[in-house]
Amino acid sequence: MPFVPPAMDNGEPAGHNARMPSRREIASSDPALLERATRTAEEFARRFMRHDVAGIAYLGALVRGYFDRYSDIDIAIFGARGLEGLAMPQYQHVDGFEIHCDVASIDAEAAATWGMAKRWAFAESSIRYDPHGRLRQLLQQKVPLRPEERRWLMISGITQSRSYIDSLTQTWVDRGSVSSAHGMFGPGMDHFFEALFGLNDRLVADFKWRLFYAEQLDILPADFHSRMAEIMTVRSLDESEVRRRRDAFMTMWQDLLPRIEKEVGMKFDEFKDTV
Repeated sequence: MPFVPPAMDNGEPAGHNARMPSRREIASSDPALLERATRTAEEFARRFMRHDVAGIAYLGALVRGYFDRYSDIDIAIFGARGLEGLAMPQYQHVDGFEIHCDVASIDAEAAATWGMAKRWAFAESSIRYDPHGRLRQLLQQKVPLRPEERRWLMISGITQSRSYIDSLTQTWVDRGSVSSAHGMFGPGMDHFFEALFGLNDRLVADFKWRLFYAEQLDILPADFHSRMAEIMTVRSLDESEVRRRRDAFMTMWQDLLPRIEKEVGMKFDEFKDTV
């Protein structure tokens, strides 16, 4: 009989209203390994489907539909009344897999502020156990990107990315540190990705997944892949390479700017000084 993944309580990703990019195949994924990992996760989670647990969610590779030798099993368990009886190591080894088990009080999580990385992780989670609907309610409250937040991602991201890559690179060249000039591309591109994800009405992907998911966004600058290759390539730490990389970035930046101006309803000169 073919393997059938476990049915989730809600039949859809827990953070479906946060609008994740469409999935892209992971080349190293092993379907047999995914099957084994899913069975192990099911056996592990079933032990905690009880009265003192408000909800259980799967995250990470299991939900994204891939599993390779670099993957672990990510499970979040939410205590219904504090954490009595839920003490356990955060990292465990079961059936040859590492299980990353995050345990938290659902009441404490409802009162806490969730950062972007956590919200992004739960945007593509699947609720496995939620007898009273408390976990679904928590995720609907915490995960979605708010309109004012989206607007700020675009304004701040497009402004800060230009500051780092178009201005601070030259500042460091003038100061005599070309290596520092090249160092400005890292934080500058992080800000640019914030603007890009915001424009696409998406939560900003965690750092280790950021470029991978950015490549799948619906709205991208023209020649995104080739421009990114130009920006990421460093042939030598000299000033001409700073200029070449900066030119490639500014071409993308100029392409994205009118779309962001249209979305926020303001020109760049009107909002740049608010950042």
